[in-house]
Amino acid sequence: MLLAALLIAVALFASPAAASEYPERTVKIVAPFEAGGTVDAVARFLANRLNARWRVPVIVENRPGAGNVVGASAVAQAKPDGYTLLFANTSISVNPSLYKSLPYDTAKDLAPVVFSASPNVLLVQKALGVAGLPQLIMVAKSRPQPMTFASVGRGSFHHVSMELLRIAAGVELLHIPYKGAAPAMLAFLRGDVDLYCSDLPGAIGPISNGDVLPLAITSARRAAVLPDVPTMAEAGLPGYAAIGYVGIMTTGGTPHDVIAKLNSAINEVVRESEFSTHFAALGYEMTGGTVEDFATFIRDDTARYARLIKTLGDLIE
Repeated sequence: MLLAALLIAVALFASPAAASEYPERTVKIVAPFEAGGTVDAVARFLANRLNARWRVPVIVENRPGAGNVVGASAVAQAKPDGYTLLFANTSISVNPSLYKSLPYDTAKDLAPVVFSASPNVLLVQKALGVAGLPQLIMVAKSRPQPMTFASVGRGSFHHVSMELLRIAAGVELLHIPYKGAAPAMLAFLRGDVDLYCSDLPGAIGPISNGDVLPLAITSARRAAVLPDVPTMAEAGLPGYAAIGYVGIMTTGGTPHDVIAKLNSAINEVVRESEFSTHFAALGYEMTGGTVEDFATFIRDDTARYARLIKTLGDLIE
């Protein structure tokens, strides 16, 4: 009986559900995209602030590939203890419908923690000589060859936003995918493609420098950082509205109290004046929220993309 009691006591002390001391060792944030982009910068800034708060190392590991499936899979298959996190984005909502099979079940193997939504902005080459979205559509319809657009990969929010534009405007567009935000923006700045529906953080610099022309915001309301840029609906495509997101997820089955501690800590960080001010200047509205907020958003967003991809069919390929 004494031995059994001791074994039970040891098991309780060793249980991952005991979150009172979390975190006690290195926490890893898996970023499923290339290093060097603006979204990667957000992940690293968050890691630094959590490191300062927790007094344990918080590192970012870039695991790009297969439309973010490689990174998401690494987190889905990790030990469910909260020490492996995923810097998630819209691909989490898109991939279940985009791929015939995934090496994980999004709903069971990944657990939402917290998120912030952010729209994209449609950029156009100045050399095209268009002053607004209606003129762009006219030019696109008059050209014998389709206009080209960059994205950060097949099925990405950048890609889907442009497919929505193609359908709403009734124009032909040719998709040119790149392996990440940095190479996509570089290709656009070189003039390799006509259009790029960029995330706001990656677009602010080129817009401020006068290198590119912003035509419209993808969300239903204007972005605070670009107040003079109309929404797609305002610019001439009624009913167009699309928004992406970034967020933190962890391995499914992670104890609820650990997830609660993660949510609380990250909410505190994103509401710090230094953090929110820095990323507001890049176009992110770092509002944070509850675990339930993110879970509901992912469920609804995944269903929305399922309907959209079914409509697009092979055109998303």
